[in-house]
Amino acid sequence: MCSLRATSPAAAILASILAAAAGSSEASNKNERAIAQQTKNAYACIPSLADSPDRMVLFKDGKYNSPSIPFAEMRAIASGKLDGRMAAVTEIVWNTGGSGNWEIVALYRQMNGKVVWQGVYWPAADLPDGGTMVGSIEIRQNKIHLYGEDPVHARKISKPLVVTSSVFERCRTTDRR
Repeated sequence: MCSLRATSPAAAILASILAAAAGSSEASNKNERAIAQQTKNAYACIPSLADSPDRMVLFKDGKYNSPSIPFAEMRAIASGKLDGRMAAVTEIVWNTGGSGNWEIVALYRQMNGKVVWQGVYWPAADLPDGGTMVGSIEIRQNKIHLYGEDPVHARKISKPLVVTSSVFERCRTTDRR
């Protein structure tokens, strides 16, 4: 066991290092919360369900609606570092007026102080253990952990689908907000 006197130079250096680390962690958490909040008020690509082009739509407080998309909502969201840059990943579910809901996962990056949409991923068929939708998201060690749910059977699935930013595809529209 190592013991340092409170007045020793080593104790002062250790205290300084610990305070800097705590401040750095606090600043990182604040930045992660800010990017997650900005994402809820950013443009997102809603993929076309047919051959027509995808649509870039502006979400407000994580929600969007229009005559052709009566319901779109960002539900699960996570932020952190991907590929060395701040990013946010959110699950978006929407409906086009019929009986089915559609789900994607969207990737955002922080660029010049703003959150910018980067890509879309359709995870449903890949979710493990019968998951039919993404219930929660984590970003850890440069990977995205998508935790599935099976709402029909009221199940949350503990085994995540783990992906990297490379699975996200560009929007099929010329509008690149």
